[in-house]
Amino acid sequence: AGAAPDVKKPPAKPFREPPLPDAKTGELNLRRESDDASSSAKAGEEARMKSRPILTRLLRTPLSGGVLHGMRDADLPSVAVAARNLMELADYADLSTIMSNMNHRRAGYPFASTVDFATDADGYPIFCLTPLAMHTRNLAYNARASLTVKMNGWGGLANARVTIFGDVHRLPDEYQKAANEIFKAKYAARKEESDLDDRWGDYTFYRMSKVIDVYFVGGFGSLTWVALRDYREATPDKIVTPSDDGSVLSILAELNAKFGTRLVASGAVQAGVASNEESHVAKSTVDDLWIISIDKRGIDVRVRMDGVSQVRRLNFHGCVETYADARAAVEAIVEGRVW
Repeated sequence: AGAAPDVKKPPAKPFREPPLPDAKTGELNLRRESDDASSSAKAGEEARMKSRPILTRLLRTPLSGGVLHGMRDADLPSVAVAARNLMELADYADLSTIMSNMNHRRAGYPFASTVDFATDADGYPIFCLTPLAMHTRNLAYNARASLTVKMNGWGGLANARVTIFGDVHRLPDEYQKAANEIFKAKYAARKEESDLDDRWGDYTFYRMSKVIDVYFVGGFGSLTWVALRDYREATPDKIVTPSDDGSVLSILAELNAKFGTRLVASGAVQAGVASNEESHVAKSTVDDLWIISIDKRGIDVRVRMDGVSQVRRLNFHGCVETYADARAAVEAIVEGRVW
């Protein structure tokens, strides 16, 4: 028998830079393909989104022996704001890319990796990637990707999460410095200074410049597609964005140190339950409590009651913007008074 013919692998797709926008150098105002849809397509999307139920529950369905319990949904952020807040709160996310044929195996299959990220003013993800990473090589071959962001401090299927679908491209050179500043603004208070100073040597900034969809899950039975316009126009709460108070993680750490034990003793968790849970939860004992997230309207706490872990919502009586506001609001919850 003759020798088998050589099978040539298709060449990798050439890398293409995103088109340069009509904007001042250093601003991340890149034109997006998602902005080019026709007016009729936008109208159709708006009509479709309006016909869907908007579910805004955020971690309101704790697992307890396989039975789901509901909680009051009063005074929660909108879905778009909840998604934007989550993008600010999270340190890391799972970036899923498509395996390229240059990797010599599993071409065409999805590949998920953990990455750190920041967001621009429109909530579009920015990444700092090394050229040696598998996901970076995959993006050079196929820009399509998804980013799944989950809430810190809580795991399992009841965890809040948002998935962003879109195309990821390397930012042009004139935008690299601006992306660096955005990245440092988020991580300056979260990473060691040495990690921020020198890590950019062989790293390059990328951005999901074309976002095509946003999918938000707030726990079991709490899920919805978020309209792109709503997501872009939503403003994350000031309390979760970088500020002079530090990062939101430092704010949560200080609140836990100051109020963790007092919240357990206050009975606030047992008081903030739904009517169908009152007889059961009122008799429960809180074994452990940890504040895992905050927004301007309240806090989410991970609690263990009678050995069962779940997440509870404690609402503020006003809106908070700074650490001082948050400290006063949680103090009021502990003392059982209106702030």
